[in-house]
Amino acid sequence: MTNHNLIIRNNLQQTYSDIYTAEALEALSTLAHFNDEIKEAMAARMERRRQRHQNKQRITFLDPETTIPRTNIKVKDARAGNFEGATIPPDLQRQWIQGTGPAAKPNATIASSIRNVAYALLSGADGWMFDGEDALGQTDTMSLDNQRNLKMAMRKDQVFMKAAEKVAGEMNHWSMDFFGRNSISNWQQQLNFTTKIFRARGLHLDDRHIRDAKGVAMAASLVDMTLYVVNNYETLQKAGSSIVLYLPKIQTAGEAALWNDMLSALETHLGLPAGTIKVYVLVEQLEATYQLMEIRAALGKHFVGYNTGRWDYINSVSDAMAWDKSFINPNIEAITMTYGYMRNYEDRVRRAVNTPDKNGNFALWQGGMEPNIPVGSEAGVSASMQKALAGAQREQREGASGNICIHIIEINIEQINKPRRLGFMKHIDISNLPGNG
Repeated sequence: MTNHNLIIRNNLQQTYSDIYTAEALEALSTLAHFNDEIKEAMAARMERRRQRHQNKQRITFLDPETTIPRTNIKVKDARAGNFEGATIPPDLQRQWIQGTGPAAKPNATIASSIRNVAYALLSGADGWMFDGEDALGQTDTMSLDNQRNLKMAMRKDQVFMKAAEKVAGEMNHWSMDFFGRNSISNWQQQLNFTTKIFRARGLHLDDRHIRDAKGVAMAASLVDMTLYVVNNYETLQKAGSSIVLYLPKIQTAGEAALWNDMLSALETHLGLPAGTIKVYVLVEQLEATYQLMEIRAALGKHFVGYNTGRWDYINSVSDAMAWDKSFINPNIEAITMTYGYMRNYEDRVRRAVNTPDKNGNFALWQGGMEPNIPVGSEAGVSASMQKALAGAQREQREGASGNICIHIIEINIEQINKPRRLGFMKHIDISNLPGNG
């Protein structure tokens, strides 16, 4: 079916009319011209990779006298902080713990699938990155289910509220088994605590459901960004919450500038002030670590912080160095965040967020993904949490603003006497968490 010059496959426009609203499709049609630009940027990305491998070239820093693509910012000015960045919104100023996971389950009813959102918002985490990750787009309509569940939860639809009440009871039952007490005293009030954050898919992926007027698959990043913001910005603003996205897989400042242009165009279309939409950038690519200040400058008023991961970054190093037969990685389990190039990676991110912009604004560094999931017996949970705690304490010492955890459903946070810069980092006590949900 064609609508607003867009082609939506099968009968999905009717099945997901709550997501493919007239407003959302109008915005997506308005931004559709970015589709060609995204495809061009991805072709350029692949050509850079091909040339590096063919010519056996290492990734290097940009020439300081050049200008960041799509901007009028000199590289040397970006590195010096001579650009206008963002102030940190109140609901992002304390993100000691961010949880992450999708807002939907595959092949599940809405009543069952939406429980994912309930677990997240009842967890006690300061923020939750609802993951629109790459895999969702390959599982039938799960990317749309993800969007639907978030919209229903934010609007406190009765289906969601019924699921949340049941989940709160289950969580209290588990908590009573582990701690001898309830973990949630007022589940309806608890739903308002966690900052909602959405991770869009990367520029490299196409959306499987929508094509532009020329029949070309729409970039998944453009679709995810538009559907999430258009469907939820009024609800979020009414609740006093920020509109926050995580942007994955960015490799260059030019790609960040393309994201910035898309964000700005969407804000203009919706009549929102410039910089209303805030973004974290996942630093998952080796090339990006050579352009961190440039990426931050390119995103300007939208940028609030970086997140350091592990697995994708290790893979990007392996790919970038594949031509060099003398470069040998150890067993991947040995490549922890304290291993050689991983420590350098963290150091670059720390320096980038601790460099003030021309208005004196710093940025956030959200620590890496905590891979230890607390499951099984009390002893197993305790062992996993000791590892998680050690990882969080190490990142705290390094200066991170907070930590990301996978599928954890209760967080206890204890303040210490010496807060870090901007007052964002406090001691994190996650040694006694219950099993995952």
